[in-house]
Amino acid sequence: MVIDMQKGFIEEDAAMEVAPGREIIPNIQNLIDSSRSVQVPVIYTRFVYSTKVPNLIGELHAQHKPPVGCCMLGDPSVEIVHDLKPRDGELIIDKHGYDAFHHTCLDYALRSLGIKQLIFTGVMTDICVLSTITSALHLEYQVWAVRDATATIWPQVQEITLDLIERAYGMLTDTEETLINLRSTNYNLQSR
Repeated sequence: MVIDMQKGFIEEDAAMEVAPGREIIPNIQNLIDSSRSVQVPVIYTRFVYSTKVPNLIGELHAQHKPPVGCCMLGDPSVEIVHDLKPRDGELIIDKHGYDAFHHTCLDYALRSLGIKQLIFTGVMTDICVLSTITSALHLEYQVWAVRDATATIWPQVQEITLDLIERAYGMLTDTEETLINLRSTNYNLQSR
């Protein structure tokens, strides 16, 4: 799972910039490449705000609404950053809130693919990543959060959120451990 690695959050001087998100791009790219090489699906999420579907998040974060329009439907800020660009056929879940399961086809798609475990990367660890992980647990998915492939604005909030994930929602891993598991000839995502 590549959560919200969009231009509107990652690019320098973006309206809702998460600067530490740029630092995790190489780790996420390595995880994507390794997943693709062993046919583990790579699934992306994007936060998309639309004035046609106004919601409370737009009220809480005025940067999503005109005139700024960060991650607004049709704006280039919605796009996944170039270095992590999805391939044709890879699933992209557009969401209108923090949780990628809420009112999307994500659960249906995962179950259709027989996926029972999820490896989480992306931004922001304390908001969209955590919200999606919480729902994943309640939907009976096993969860791994990759500590050096997730980011948020504040280092202390990152650490607290990772601690919360480990205590209540899933397991923590790092890029190197995940790459070893993905590359292992005995690695089977469905049976772990």
